[in-house]
Amino acid sequence: MFDCMNTNTSIDLEILELQHQVELCFELAETFFNHKFQPSHCNFKQKGRAAGTAHLQKNELRFNHFMYQQDPVEFLNTVVPHEVAHIIVYQIYGTSVRPHGKEWQAVMKKVYQLSPNRTHTFDLPPTKNSYLYACTCRQHEFTKRRHSRAQKGVEYICKQCHSCLTFIKDMHQTESATSNDM
Repeated sequence: MFDCMNTNTSIDLEILELQHQVELCFELAETFFNHKFQPSHCNFKQKGRAAGTAHLQKNELRFNHFMYQQDPVEFLNTVVPHEVAHIIVYQIYGTSVRPHGKEWQAVMKKVYQLSPNRTHTFDLPPTKNSYLYACTCRQHEFTKRRHSRAQKGVEYICKQCHSCLTFIKDMHQTESATSNDM
């Protein structure tokens, strides 16, 4: 099933391609496991740094249209099976397994003949509002939501040096000021 909310014909064709690939991935899993899975709803609602996400309890797959447009073939052949594999694992094992654990890795390898990669190589969309934070080893870019939480008292710790991240500057204001100077 697919949420088709856009009337743009180019988007409609992309949605049909995406839907077709999701269906193929489910068919491969059904053949492999000899089991009928409940097909997922899918859409292009994913934003930000993730190429896709599987919302397990909703049985929904969200894909990033910005990244899809960069290389549709690569996206369809890697991102779609990655996310469908999450749904397959959830429908078999429930929540008792790790998201990228041995069960998910086995589905990626045995069902889709793909390396179980957790990362993608697509360019990230430009951030609308970003905030610069720093620790003792490097700088970190925060989203508006994460910055708002930090301003309300949530402390973020660097995974590498384990020091607290401190606010440096609002990148959006810096860019706006720079572009207005020209």
